[in-house]
Amino acid sequence: MKSPAFAPLLLAGLCLAATPAFADVTKVSGPVPVTATSQIYNSADVPGALPAVNLAAAGYVEEEYLLHGTADAFRRDPSGALAVLAKDIPYGTRIIVRRPKSAAKFSGVVHFEPIHPSQGGTSHWLATYKYILARGDIYVAAGLGDDAPTRATSAKGPVPNAQSQILHWYEPDRYKPIVWPEEDGIRYQVMADIGALLRSDRVDNPLKGLKVRRLLVGGWSFTGSVQRTFINEGFHDRARLPGGKPVFDGYLLGISSRWNGGGYVPLNNAEKSIANDDPRRQLKPIDVPVIEFMTEFEVASGKGAQMPDSDAKVGAHRLYQLGGVIHGSSQVDGNPPRDKRANMLQLAAKGYPIAEVRGEEPGSACPLPISDLPHGPLARAALDNLLRWTDKGTPAPHATPLEWTADGKIARDPVGNALGGLRPAELTVPLARYGAYQGTDLPQCVPPKGRPLFLHNDLPAAEMKARYGSAAAYTAAYAKALDRLVADRFLLAEDAPALKAHAAAQAKAAFAR
Repeated sequence: MKSPAFAPLLLAGLCLAATPAFADVTKVSGPVPVTATSQIYNSADVPGALPAVNLAAAGYVEEEYLLHGTADAFRRDPSGALAVLAKDIPYGTRIIVRRPKSAAKFSGVVHFEPIHPSQGGTSHWLATYKYILARGDIYVAAGLGDDAPTRATSAKGPVPNAQSQILHWYEPDRYKPIVWPEEDGIRYQVMADIGALLRSDRVDNPLKGLKVRRLLVGGWSFTGSVQRTFINEGFHDRARLPGGKPVFDGYLLGISSRWNGGGYVPLNNAEKSIANDDPRRQLKPIDVPVIEFMTEFEVASGKGAQMPDSDAKVGAHRLYQLGGVIHGSSQVDGNPPRDKRANMLQLAAKGYPIAEVRGEEPGSACPLPISDLPHGPLARAALDNLLRWTDKGTPAPHATPLEWTADGKIARDPVGNALGGLRPAELTVPLARYGAYQGTDLPQCVPPKGRPLFLHNDLPAAEMKARYGSAAAYTAAYAKALDRLVADRFLLAEDAPALKAHAAAQAKAAFAR
């Protein structure tokens, strides 16, 4: 049964109506059997992938379910009010569930990620799977449609690019029931529906019998922007459990900014991208915490006011900005190339022309190392802070924004690294400058306009020796800086040993030059 019309944004002190969420998932099938000839697309453990995650060794299982239902698409009427564009559009989609094999080991926390519309990537999983598996959490990836660019690429051929269509190309028999409509605007209602299903007592709930204590949404780039639209257009306010509690308990919006063109996903396929200064883009206060995690690229490409940090019950918010990395940087530890990700290897094994469809990845021909700032570990700490906030009411730590110069550029320290924002030990105790290639002899390291590339640019040997004296002294200084980050909750203690070992190896090599 559908919920009533959208209510205005709820303010502190007002009570939520005890209306259920949309609950229009009408059929759940699965888990779909996995065989030698029928594999889950974008499975966690694909041989040769970086990373290939052995779920069985971690005590986990991976399951895929097919979901069918109907959902509405929405528009803004001439007065600016939200209105129904099309009602009861049928759809068929899928979810991937990665859960502890033993129900007794489930923590009660579920992480929900919308699947990216371009070839079905799941960057949130890649950034946070270590955190999820270590705690007995459950991960759910949900297909929520496509977007105009991927549909256009699919239409031109030679193979599809849109995630809902690529499934048919990859395993036509397995994914025959996937039927996503031309109107992607149903994604917001479907997202709420699936969230409500996962917290319901329905017999066909894939998590039936498991008590879900918290349901957190995470996504990067497009899927971070999906969350912004979901929040700002009132879908979070409408998505309620019986009794009035929200379906989703917190949001992590990764590498998405209201000041970037792609930072706000349109309500429907016909709606043009709204202007960056449109008030609809400004993140609205809601009754659960929201953390925004941006790279230098999202910050530098559009300067303007962001939602302020707040500890309030309504409007709880943190803004984290990380210099030295860009939108295209991988959240995966070690920064493997995209063509080594699980879904890409699966496609390539069946003859999918990845390079032809995607184009050459920026920096793929550059022999210099790309930025290796610990994007993934910092993202995992942000996720942990989001959970603490929702679970225990402990606000996430504050971080200053990136600093700006008077002429409107990101401010830099004497080394050339960005000032302000999240300051990993690599910036406070630097061995390198993280940013664009400054030379001229390697044109393949100079990215095309609009496709930036940030590198790990080693400091000159003389400067390193003047700063630290020896590799041992540097390693000690780095370890001290890292311990401060752990104490301040910007880094998890479990991630510190690997970072310290990596820094020690880098220092040894650098001082040997």
